[in-house]
Amino acid sequence: MNRQWDYDDLLRAQFTKWLDRVIYHAKLKYLRKEMERPDMVSVEALPESRHPSYEELWDYPSQKMVFDFEEERLADAFGNLSEKQKQILIMLYVEERKPEEISRILDCPVRHVYNQRYQILKKLRWELEKGGDFR
Repeated sequence: MNRQWDYDDLLRAQFTKWLDRVIYHAKLKYLRKEMERPDMVSVEALPESRHPSYEELWDYPSQKMVFDFEEERLADAFGNLSEKQKQILIMLYVEERKPEEISRILDCPVRHVYNQRYQILKKLRWELEKGGDFR
């Protein structure tokens, strides 16, 4: 009986040591991931002086940015967006820039560009649905 008891204690000790190592390495992995992740800040919260105006980013300064919206509700919804949100949408869909490129231009994390795109499209969708007869 004593021999079985020692064997069980040995297995319990080995399992406990193994579990301690797993938890330790999981903690390290989590902390490394948290240290690499930059803080998320809303585009609207950043000072205007930190970002160049969209006109400075435009490839052809002589061209004016005029959008011909087929639907007035879409133009109104687009007009309700902030300048930074308009800037992100234009770079994404008109200039067909990648979010990685936009994040370099705006000096923000790529994830932030994706989050802003989601929020902007959600806001536009809500504005259009609010107007009724949305398809």
